[in-house]
Amino acid sequence: MVAMHAVRSAFPVVSFLFVASIVSSVQPVTAEVYPLIIKGKVTMSDGSPPPFTVGIERVCSDFQGSAPGPTTDKKGEYLWRMDVDPLRSRACFIRATHSGYVSTTIDISALNGYTNTTTTLEPLVITGHVSDPYSIITSESGIPSKAGKQWKEAMKAIDARDMPGAAAQLQAAVAASPKFAVGWHALGVVEENQQKFAEARDAYEHAIQADPKMFAAYVTLARVSLKAKDWAGAAKAADDLIKADNKKTFTEIYLHQAVARYQLKDLDGAAASAQEAIKLKIARAEYVLGRILEAKGDAAGAREHMSKYLEMDKNSPDADAIRMHIQNIGKPDPAEPELEVL
Repeated sequence: MVAMHAVRSAFPVVSFLFVASIVSSVQPVTAEVYPLIIKGKVTMSDGSPPPFTVGIERVCSDFQGSAPGPTTDKKGEYLWRMDVDPLRSRACFIRATHSGYVSTTIDISALNGYTNTTTTLEPLVITGHVSDPYSIITSESGIPSKAGKQWKEAMKAIDARDMPGAAAQLQAAVAASPKFAVGWHALGVVEENQQKFAEARDAYEHAIQADPKMFAAYVTLARVSLKAKDWAGAAKAADDLIKADNKKTFTEIYLHQAVARYQLKDLDGAAASAQEAIKLKIARAEYVLGRILEAKGDAAGAREHMSKYLEMDKNSPDADAIRMHIQNIGKPDPAEPELEVL
């Protein structure tokens, strides 16, 4: 029997699922179509071409317009010849597809083949898909019988956004079954959601003790330690995960490690961690490396990496503050944005 899986998060997560289907049983009404040629390319977040072939697909609001397209060449470039009906009312976008990666999208609804016959689009950017360490994941067969009732009540409370109620039920669940690692991690997530950092850290530590392979708990422990400005605790959580997870399941841990080492005045160690995070396509690491270089007295290098970060992440919530910081490098006591947006 295959176990059913449920995923809940105490933090708001928005996800989108596009289901493309082809309806072949209905003969479409004859329409006038025009040829359209689309040219473009796919890049990684640093602008380099992917080291593998990537597919392109079209997703439309009426589903019938959804279709697979061409694949990229070695340079990451593609060319798509398609027929378009300019009178059909529907919204369409294209995106890149590759297992384990997510893509930006480009709206092509206005490209009708009548006024636009050949169009070169902006690049599609793909990044590695990373699991959310705050997700509460369980299977029907994975709940200890002693904690079953409390666990079910806790899940109901989370769905109702009753965090104090969820915390109480989870505390009862782990008291009934102290080796319930998933329960401890869920308790940490709920406590952190309520800004109870000390309680959250304790729960995450218990989760790791119960199951040293629960890698998500190391990440959440590092994050809550950073929020609480427990730099040593964050560094230890990062170090422990990097040693335990040779597959680099949660690449963000290198960014957390860089921040913790920076705050502990270990600038060389922080630089090594930031450079590793950059190799793993973590954009924010460019800004952190810039701050490290600034602390070392390398103003030019600091400006270069901070500016590169702004180019890579145009939607950064603190972009204006970072621009101001770049302008004030070298001046006495410049205002410094947070190293990470947690």
